[in-house]
Amino acid sequence: MKPGIVQRIFNDHFYKYSRNKILHSREKDAAVSIMTCRTPAQGYHIDACPNDDYQTTVLNSCRHRACPQCGATGTQLWLERKKAQALDCPYFHVIFTISHDLHIIWRYNRKLFTSLFMQGAWHSLRELLLDWRHLGGLVGAVAAFQSWGDEMLEHLHLHFIVTAGGLNEDGRWVRADEKLLWAPALASKFRGKFLAYLREAFSPYTPTGKPKPEEKILRPPDGMSVQQCLNLINKLGRKPWHVKIEPKYEHANGVFKYVGRYIRRGPISERRIIGYDGREVTIAYPHREKQEASTFKIDAQSFIRRILDHVPAKGTHVVRSFGLFHPNCREKLNLARSLLGQDPYEPSQKIPTAQELLSRMYPDKEIGRCPYCKAELRTVFIYRGGSGSEWRRAA
Repeated sequence: MKPGIVQRIFNDHFYKYSRNKILHSREKDAAVSIMTCRTPAQGYHIDACPNDDYQTTVLNSCRHRACPQCGATGTQLWLERKKAQALDCPYFHVIFTISHDLHIIWRYNRKLFTSLFMQGAWHSLRELLLDWRHLGGLVGAVAAFQSWGDEMLEHLHLHFIVTAGGLNEDGRWVRADEKLLWAPALASKFRGKFLAYLREAFSPYTPTGKPKPEEKILRPPDGMSVQQCLNLINKLGRKPWHVKIEPKYEHANGVFKYVGRYIRRGPISERRIIGYDGREVTIAYPHREKQEASTFKIDAQSFIRRILDHVPAKGTHVVRSFGLFHPNCREKLNLARSLLGQDPYEPSQKIPTAQELLSRMYPDKEIGRCPYCKAELRTVFIYRGGSGSEWRRAA
């Protein structure tokens, strides 16, 4: 369907949906942003030709991470930076999944839970791969947290993109085997570490007896005590967990694009919405080979709930870099690059404009250019709209 279909569904049904509900501020902010994106409520900016041949007024985007209309240029910038940093080697795709019984703890502790989830997965990978019996080297990894499945229902899992090789203690590059690790061993290690981190996070004190800041303490869900949460954690420690290791990819471009989809735009791309009759939404499955049907239908209010259920808490990092790709490991990364025949990685100090990014994304289209002299348009005036900043000239 046409771009803006999610906005239309929200404008048609959100006020009825929210009438008898107590919504979290993150849900309200997301809904208002989606409904006002690229409307006068968000303000506008003026793009002008440097030769004074042309100017146009453009409505501002909301730039909310849950809005499916926004985030294209932000994702493109992230992809360009990751491709510039990438090591010239194959990559593995590792998926960590947790029990649905833990979802209730995540709902009440989204930011801290997500951080502990990533730490548990990375520490498990790092510990096993540093062991000479498996690899004996430090790998580079990028992790993306995803809280939804194909039907936008809760399904918490992590995607890890891991280099098929690492830097050992002697400063040599060691290549990984065809399967990287034995998945059940990684799952067992992850289960132990993650549950230990959760158990520790329910305590108001550090292991040395010092009080923790409030943001470092997990709070029990309504209707549950801390002891009940600990009992649940102990119970899950006796069950098998699942980790999937996909066959390796020969280069990073495809896997980084896959991870890039989870940085912004929420749990659904508007391209998947193939029908809306004012009451029901028809959605195509993203992995049709895994489903009996190619589409599914839900009513509009359920659609809104499933979108808002997955809005991250403020400050949550849903994509993170580890190992050789961590900013603190630049020296080791460049050593690995030299061993693989690549130039040293130096982050670009210049941030490209939105117009520059759009021209790279759509090289066959003259987006952001003067229709007369073909010069790149420049933003010369911005009005933020609402209660934001006053009128100002662009730098």
